[in-house]
Amino acid sequence: MIRIKIIPLTILSIFIISCSFRKGPEPEAIQILDAESFSSDSVESNPNQSQDPVSRKSTGLNVSVLEEGKKVYSRVFGNTDLNRRNVVRSSVRLDPLPEGWTVDRHPVAKWEMSLPTVMSNVLDSAQSVEYWEEIIDLPGGYKLPLKRSKVFFQIITRLTIENIELHFLNINHIYSSTNHEPSHYVMNGIVRTIELKPTGFPQLTSNDVVKYKFLMTYGTPKEFKDGFHHYQNDKTSLKVRELDKSHVQIQMNSLVLDEKLRVAIDDMYSAEGIEYQKKLLLRAIDF
Repeated sequence: MIRIKIIPLTILSIFIISCSFRKGPEPEAIQILDAESFSSDSVESNPNQSQDPVSRKSTGLNVSVLEEGKKVYSRVFGNTDLNRRNVVRSSVRLDPLPEGWTVDRHPVAKWEMSLPTVMSNVLDSAQSVEYWEEIIDLPGGYKLPLKRSKVFFQIITRLTIENIELHFLNINHIYSSTNHEPSHYVMNGIVRTIELKPTGFPQLTSNDVVKYKFLMTYGTPKEFKDGFHHYQNDKTSLKVRELDKSHVQIQMNSLVLDEKLRVAIDDMYSAEGIEYQKKLLLRAIDF
C-alpha cells in the first residue's frame, strides 16, 4: 500500500523538475516593411490577389479620386492672378475699324459709295446736300479746285442725340471738269458728335463712351495727340475725343480715297502729268 502511494509522488516530482529546466520560446523577429516593399511583397506572395477584380476596381477608384482632387486643387489654388488675367485678356476679341458708317453694326454708308446711293440708304431726317469748292495750293503755283459735298442729319435715341455729317469727294473732276454730277461724288469721311442725355443714376459720361466703345472695343490706340485717340488700319483712320463730360466727337476718314486723291493730283499737276496733258491736247492740232 505504501509502495503504491510512492509511485505517483515520484512521477509528479520528475515532471516538476523537468519543467523547471525547460527553456521558454524565443521571441520572433518582426520585419517592418515600407509601403512600396509591402505592396510588392504582398502581390508576389499572393498572385491571386492581383487578379482580384474587386481589388483592381477599388485601386482604380482611389487613383481617380486622387487625380480629380489634384485638378480641383490646381484650379482653385494653382492659378495665380497673373495667369487668370492672361486668360481673360486672351479671351477678349477686338473689333476691326469700321469701313464707313454703321448703325447697329450694319453698314449704311461704306467708303467710296456714291452720293445718290447713300442718300437712298439714310434715314428720313436727312437734309439737303451741301456742295462747295475747296481751293488747294499745289507746288508750282497751281491751284486745284477740289469739289466736295456733305449731308447732315440727326438721330435721337433714348440715351443720345447724335449729329452726323457724311463727307463726299469728287476725284473724277480733277481729270475732267465735265465730271460734276452727284454720281461722281463718293464718300470719304464722317464726323459724328454724340450728346449724352441725362440718365439719372448712374449717369453716363463721355469718358464711359470712350472707354467702353473705343478703348475696349478697338484696343490700344496708335497714338494720343491733340486730345484725340488715334486708330488706323490699311483702310480707315479713326479719331475720338471727349469734348466735355457729355459730348464725344468721332472723326473718320478713308485712307484708300486719300491715296486716290494723291494719285490724281500727281497725274494732272506733276511735271510728267502736265507734259502728258499737253501731248493729248496736241493731238487735236493737225498741220
